[in-house]
Amino acid sequence: MIIHMEKNSTPEQEKRVLERIKKAGFDYEIIHGSLGIDVIGVLGDLSRVEESYFGELDGVDKVIRISKPYKLVSREYSSRSKVVDAGGVAIGGDQLCFLAGPCSLESESQIFSIAQYLNDMGITIMRGGAYKPRTSPYSFQGMGLEGLKLLAKVREQYGLKIITEATGLHHHIDENGEREKHNVLENVIEYADIIQIGARNMKSYGFLQELAILTKENKKPVLLKRGDSSTLKDFLLAAEYIVSNGNPNVILCLRGIRTFEEESFQRFTPDIGAITVLKNESNLPVIFDPSHSTGYRANVKGVSLAAVAAGADGLLIETHNDPANALCDGEQSVTALQLKEIREKSEKIRAVL
Repeated sequence: MIIHMEKNSTPEQEKRVLERIKKAGFDYEIIHGSLGIDVIGVLGDLSRVEESYFGELDGVDKVIRISKPYKLVSREYSSRSKVVDAGGVAIGGDQLCFLAGPCSLESESQIFSIAQYLNDMGITIMRGGAYKPRTSPYSFQGMGLEGLKLLAKVREQYGLKIITEATGLHHHIDENGEREKHNVLENVIEYADIIQIGARNMKSYGFLQELAILTKENKKPVLLKRGDSSTLKDFLLAAEYIVSNGNPNVILCLRGIRTFEEESFQRFTPDIGAITVLKNESNLPVIFDPSHSTGYRANVKGVSLAAVAAGADGLLIETHNDPANALCDGEQSVTALQLKEIREKSEKIRAVL
């Protein structure tokens, strides 16, 4: 439910509205309008509450019941597009945002080599997986905490913001063969500027709640990836779990969906049409991942440009200094030269739009 205050309403009138909301057992969020008019979002199960319960109070202009099941992330709740601040980098604003880096962190030399050319291109956010939940238990599982510490060094040296994926508990074998148990979520919250939630965890609702509660104070941005077999409604409701539990800074990321297509042509089916749907339905920024959605570097450029043309706020691209010898997803990682071309052409398309 949304309460629109009158243009000339007083702070005392707004205070009485908030007191009634709390008395009824609900939470609220205040949205400060550009014309000085406040909008109050009432949070909770309001199915048995009449609009007049709040509408009768002095200073209230109108009360609107939200019909969408995903309330806080809907355009009904707030028509203004959200711009998420990631340590001084705006995501969802006028500028197209690029998040680039390797699928998996492999070594200090690899990490700093990639960071160098990202910095030279003016790309301000570096991606890189420290903990890698892989389909096969025998595949490379990432560098763990050591990788996070190297990303922190990259941030210190180049000023790049860092995005990396958070999972649950992770067992890592150190250089001495000893097993270490890490709380990955807590480690990533400590080191990252943006916390990535992978497609596998999109429907781990308890995990999403825990993440939101742990980041409720610092409001650290969360990039939420769509599950490969999830509907857009499922996707938005997963975002709602994070926002309704205290962290409004969510970024939606499309990474392709599973269809009847053969993997020899493309790893998943790029869900470019979903960009338009999400921009119309939700007030959250929308990022597109052309690397996972195609699976082959030859297809990354074309899908990247199509996503930008469709209105994406940014691209999440895998790049590697030596793709042929990458330990993870080398076949879909673009080279530095390919990344530069994608960025230049994407910026031109964005300028036209």
